[in-house]
Amino acid sequence: MIKLVLCDVDGTLIPLGSHGASERTMQAISHVREAGVQFGLATGRDVVELMQLFDGNDMPFRTGILSNGKKIMVDGEMVRLSLISNEGLERLAAKVTEYPGVMMTAYPFETDATNPIYCLGTTAEEMAQWAKIYSFNGILADDVPPIDIIGATIACPDNEEIMQAVERDARELCPEFDIAKPSVRWWDILPKGLNKGTALQMLMDELKVTSDEVVMFGDADNDLAILQAVENSVVVDGATPAAKAAAKWHIGACEDDAVADALEDIARAAREGGTPAFMCN
Repeated sequence: MIKLVLCDVDGTLIPLGSHGASERTMQAISHVREAGVQFGLATGRDVVELMQLFDGNDMPFRTGILSNGKKIMVDGEMVRLSLISNEGLERLAAKVTEYPGVMMTAYPFETDATNPIYCLGTTAEEMAQWAKIYSFNGILADDVPPIDIIGATIACPDNEEIMQAVERDARELCPEFDIAKPSVRWWDILPKGLNKGTALQMLMDELKVTSDEVVMFGDADNDLAILQAVENSVVVDGATPAAKAAAKWHIGACEDDAVADALEDIARAAREGGTPAFMCN
């Protein structure tokens, strides 16, 4: 019996670069919840960004795993918070921003609706390109600001040699961090040992559900920890090879609202006491 549905956002629930969830997606999430199944996000994004993507409606993420596990939410209450070391980020930024076209970002814990993100080692033009894709308000900065930081990322140019060098340097210079890759040219920086998977167990404990009662929808390598931990793992068309290999079921494309279709299946099955159609293939 499915009791909890978790879903990645970018490239899974909402097309990367889109300005928000479709009406179809919002309806499907509501139908799942009305059928008595918990719904939440498992995403690298934080609250302000999510409020923008869901048009000010926090219903999809009142419960879930935010900021790649640094925040765990249950019914609108934050039950866990983990921040990122400023000193480690400074050390990392000093090295990786030496490479041409590489940008590092720092997301303040205390934020507002303008969603300010500090961007290091870049130009206004390069920053604007990334801001358009990931929907943030970039602020050029020379250093990591001396404030609490909830999120950090590295953005790379489309150059395999540079990407490999950046990933190697990040792992060697900062053993206190883990590096997760939600997309080809974008890495999330996480406290060591903290990811969507470790947060999953904490969330399940809070909700008193087991892994066989959870469905996870994903598309990228930073979803692997949950895809590999739950029995009901699902990826959309266009997922990374590793995510495809980890998933039990494959559905259509994010751009075609494939997750919304699957959510309606789950809602129908919950009401009728059956099995979602996409799980019968």
